Amino acid sequence: MKAAPTIGSLLLACVLVGADAVADPAATRVQAPAAAVPALGLLAVPNTVSAEMVAGVGSKEVDGNIEAGTESSGAEARTSAWDEFPYLRYTATFDPGVDSAEISWQGTSVNTNDLAMHVLDPAESRWGPAVAVARPDWPGGLVNLTAKVTGIDGPVEVMIVDSPRVDRSFAEHNAEVDGSFAEPGTYDFALQHITDTQYISRDDPNVYDDMTQWSVDNAAEYGIDYSMHTGDIIQSWISPGRPDTQSRIEFEAASESMQRLEDANLPHGVLPGNHDNLWNVAGKLVPGMHEENHALYNEYFGPDRYRDQPWWGDSFTAQDNSAHYDLIDIAGAKFLMLYIGYNPPEKVMKWAEQVLADHPDRNVVIGTHYYLDEGGEKKLMAFGDIGASSGQQIWNRLVKPFESVFLVLSGHVDGQATVVDRDVDDTGRTVVQLLADYQYFEVGGERATGFQRLLQFDIDGEALAVTTHSPTLDRFDVESFDPRRRFLPEDGEFVTDFTLRADVPRAVSAR
Repeated sequence: MKAAPTIGSLLLACVLVGADAVADPAATRVQAPAAAVPALGLLAVPNTVSAEMVAGVGSKEVDGNIEAGTESSGAEARTSAWDEFPYLRYTATFDPGVDSAEISWQGTSVNTNDLAMHVLDPAESRWGPAVAVARPDWPGGLVNLTAKVTGIDGPVEVMIVDSPRVDRSFAEHNAEVDGSFAEPGTYDFALQHITDTQYISRDDPNVYDDMTQWSVDNAAEYGIDYSMHTGDIIQSWISPGRPDTQSRIEFEAASESMQRLEDANLPHGVLPGNHDNLWNVAGKLVPGMHEENHALYNEYFGPDRYRDQPWWGDSFTAQDNSAHYDLIDIAGAKFLMLYIGYNPPEKVMKWAEQVLADHPDRNVVIGTHYYLDEGGEKKLMAFGDIGASSGQQIWNRLVKPFESVFLVLSGHVDGQATVVDRDVDDTGRTVVQLLADYQYFEVGGERATGFQRLLQFDIDGEALAVTTHSPTLDRFDVESFDPRRRFLPEDGEFVTDFTLRADVPRAVSAR
């Protein structure tokens, strides 16, 4: 599906020019005081007599009212607030008698952000639609804008602004199922999602090796900046009274597969699913024994393994990594990867709430084991039951109240489901929630397909391309390996919109 349309360029231009935009186009323009400096990056044919510039940041209030921008002297404007947009405003003066000119601008932004050129209509005292829009050929590369201006009768005011992407080609191109990843260089970063590797850890660890090695081998080409595993790392630690011999074999195999990511310095994290915990004879987690239930998991994937990594944030306790978070800067934006283990008790939920409250400036991806069922529903069940979901609890307490959360990844339930909740709060936030669990998908009668997902993000365009792929099979048609034949190709390869409400880097810098 296509991403949601962006704000129209005419409205956006009015929003962004703090010195010149007002809610009523006929009203008197109000300019924030700023000393103009000689123009940089702007050229004109014929030449200007003089050209000056100021830098500014403008914003639009949620209810649609215009908030004046703050301007300053300089040739660069930056912001990381999701509802602010940096701009450079130029005043160019031509010789008398010049009634048209070709105006060019050269500079940079961040990532692959669009830059747009607007020209003030002096008769209307308002900025018109963009007369030129362009993006760099590579992240942070040069952007060139050129437009012809006619009807010149006095100074010409030009604005260069980093506004949300107008070009929808990334979303439109990747909306078609074609059995391939999005083209490298057309998006900002990629996140890998692995889950429910339990049967390959038990029966065919080579498939697990294929999955993590593929990530290592392709991280540079596809911009894979992070890998998230959402639980059921192994199969055999769920039965009460069972010796841990088989479980340790499986944990050893999984640990070696994940070590490939560590050796390549690819940031990643894991969490325990229900098969990674110790249950009692009643088929329940033992109340009041949260740490004991995760003891074996923590031997292999505890805090000691990760705390020296540069992306490490913290864990639930110094000895328990069943819930933890990572901090990572990707494409100039700040992210927090929050891990919630299976069926979290109240003390873990309170810990997670505090983590989110302490990091309001970071965009949050929540990884958890059981969140959505096959139909896309979020269940609410009591702590301890072996089949219990915490989906509704996580939504109510961690997703909905915290505007920084934009994505939830989960497994546990065999199959695929996509839920996109829009207008979650008064910022118009969109939250994407994905279930992707291929533990029962088969090849040659074995549960060893090795499918995983790659999520590719175009931050400026607010578009996310999701692709499902098996390195072992080198196949994208995951639906062909489902014994129950429940899915269509577009269930495993699609595009959705998303929004960031914490940290969104934008910049305009003249060259």
